[in-house]
Amino acid sequence: MSVSIRNLEFGFNGKPIFRDFGIDLAEKKITAMLGPSGCGKTTLLRLIGGLLIPQAGTITGTGGGVSFVFQEPRLLPWYTVLENIMLPIEKSLGKAGAEKRARRFLEIVSLAGKEKSYPNELSGGQKQRVSVARAFAYPSNLILMDEPFQSLDIPLRIQLMDTTLSLLAEEPRTLIAVTHDPRESLYLGERIVVLGSAPRGIIFDEPISIPRGERAYHSPKTGELEARLIGVLSGELLQQ
Repeated sequence: MSVSIRNLEFGFNGKPIFRDFGIDLAEKKITAMLGPSGCGKTTLLRLIGGLLIPQAGTITGTGGGVSFVFQEPRLLPWYTVLENIMLPIEKSLGKAGAEKRARRFLEIVSLAGKEKSYPNELSGGQKQRVSVARAFAYPSNLILMDEPFQSLDIPLRIQLMDTTLSLLAEEPRTLIAVTHDPRESLYLGERIVVLGSAPRGIIFDEPISIPRGERAYHSPKTGELEARLIGVLSGELLQQ
């Protein structure tokens, strides 16, 4: 089921963030979302995920459960890597089922052997891989990513995006990824949406027709679209 937003209204302290906002997000597709600071990207994720309640309008298509990957890993420091991944799924799958699924996703993110490690024993990139594995281990239809790669250097960022794509190949989901990096959106997304300064809403919305195999992080194939995105974002910053 696709996620559908209609006539969304939301704001903070009388300041509107979304005004009569609408969008459809296709099932089992990756939508990358960009926009200037304060435009409402993270707020929109929280509205879709049910962490915030719309003041008007409707959001449908989230009934199959939602997984979050935040900017910081948010792992429980007193739990091991394996326990952190098992925690949200043990009640529904039982201990044995949860452990089997957690181990499977740890293997996919190349952390087999780290099951008994604690978060303080991991690097930043490893912690974020655990966070991504936990999101995919939870059997949701929708995954929301709020700039989880922003603090990583470029090689680690590419590695984690490749990991995310491998996980989606294993179990296709609808994914919405917020980022501030046009190259990241071009590498990961199948569709790019740019939000303007609040409450302008969507100012750019386009599918990516370039085959994924031709989208290296610095690929000339994506140069024209990257330049357009930078132009759109720069124009928004000048208007602020």
